[in-house]
Amino acid sequence: MSREETERLTKSVSIEQALQRLAPEQLPKGLVVTGITTDPALCRPGFVYVADESETVDSTRLGVRLDGRAYIGRAIENGAAVVITTPDVQPLTGAQFILRENPLALLGPLASRFYSKDVPPPQCIALVTGTNGKTSTVNFCRMLWTRRGKNACSIGNLGGVLSDGSLVWARDPVLSVPETVTLHKIFHDLARKGVQHVAMEATSHALFDHRLDGTKATIGAFTNLTRDHLDFHGTMEEYFRVKMTLFQNVLPEGSFAVLNADAPWYEEARAICLQRRHQVLSFGEKGDKIKLLAAETTKNGQKLKLLIDGKTYQSNIQLFGRFQLENVLCSLAIALASGLSTEECIEALPFLEPVEGRLNQVATTPEGGRVIVDYAHTPDGLQAALKACRSFTRGKLWVVFGANGERDPGKRIEMGREAAALADEVIITDGQIRREDPAKIRAAVKAGAPEAREITPRVKAIQFACENLGNGDTVLIAGFGHEKFQVIGETVIPYSDAETAVKIVGALAQSCSK
Repeated sequence: MSREETERLTKSVSIEQALQRLAPEQLPKGLVVTGITTDPALCRPGFVYVADESETVDSTRLGVRLDGRAYIGRAIENGAAVVITTPDVQPLTGAQFILRENPLALLGPLASRFYSKDVPPPQCIALVTGTNGKTSTVNFCRMLWTRRGKNACSIGNLGGVLSDGSLVWARDPVLSVPETVTLHKIFHDLARKGVQHVAMEATSHALFDHRLDGTKATIGAFTNLTRDHLDFHGTMEEYFRVKMTLFQNVLPEGSFAVLNADAPWYEEARAICLQRRHQVLSFGEKGDKIKLLAAETTKNGQKLKLLIDGKTYQSNIQLFGRFQLENVLCSLAIALASGLSTEECIEALPFLEPVEGRLNQVATTPEGGRVIVDYAHTPDGLQAALKACRSFTRGKLWVVFGANGERDPGKRIEMGREAAALADEVIITDGQIRREDPAKIRAAVKAGAPEAREITPRVKAIQFACENLGNGDTVLIAGFGHEKFQVIGETVIPYSDAETAVKIVGALAQSCSK
């Protein structure tokens, strides 16, 4: 499936016309498509079934990689009229088959046409990729647009959040990016609500599975690339290659490309964007569009001095840490690319609020210690969060964290090293264990932090830290952030770091008052 063919399909008037372009001799006359899916159980008469290996074959188990080609017979039994699959599949009776090398690349463009029959998708869609910062960036974009009177939506780890805080898509515990058909239905619903500004996370898994193909985005952003997901991608080079498909395949030629000029892989990303004739807007200390001249930590956040298009501006943000500053600058560049003026954006920066699960202070102990919750679950993310906490910590800096099971094991020792190097007190506990031996996971982390305490379960680790915080101390509870569950074996149990910490600190306060 070529990029040019995908773009032609996206521009087709209807899904039926798009299918006719794909297979003019194979489709029945008068075909009326009633739906499209990768889940055979969802097929009904008149449906198009797209069959290949992906994380969305079973909508009751999203995130589990299954091969949809194994369920073609079931899809036809349920009513599928058209099956789009790979050339190695032997067609069955009962449905028309369209054979393509990369059938998932067709799903987005076709779903876009299906849901654009009565209203076009939002005019401004920004897709944000990178290892860290995606969630904060898309939510900051929503806040900036909302401040300037735009109806906006952010889509990602926190769900599909509208300007008024309501949800158009409930957060998914597995997928940060909705499955393809659901995504285009969301765009349709947003457009009907009058929402024309959308910022969405673009994960490497979603890009690999072509979940974003056919998305009518005109802005793409790249925050950074650090170690993560190597259990899936294998190497950093392959991880980067998949990330760059956002700019090579998803965004139309000549779109805006917002890039972090201070991050590794920037030059490689810039070269790819220029090949596609994108308009590169870089940000950071080395940025061309937005140059960071100075950043000073204040009591309530940071004071910034920026050079934007050759003019100097000053502003304050109520956010700590270099990583949050980079996310703010990325969202600022996206807002500028969307058509907001520099003055409008600068006025809105002080109104940005911390994003759920990202360096949130959830409690203060009776002794005067801060309790911070953050989603950091990679070596780079943990480093950034600890450095941010150090900037406002007068006393000791504590960290409670654990590595996740069934994920890149190579990053465990690196996370231990970062914790040992940057924190005064390190507590290693359990993360999302899944089906691994938790003791082995902790041992791998402790190899990087041999002097660390090892405390389980997670609640007891948090309790020990909170009970021992002194005045001016900070504890960073890292790894879960916004997540409200813990996976142990095959069981998903309700759990929240923030709620746990608040409960523990509340009990401490109550005991002190007696």
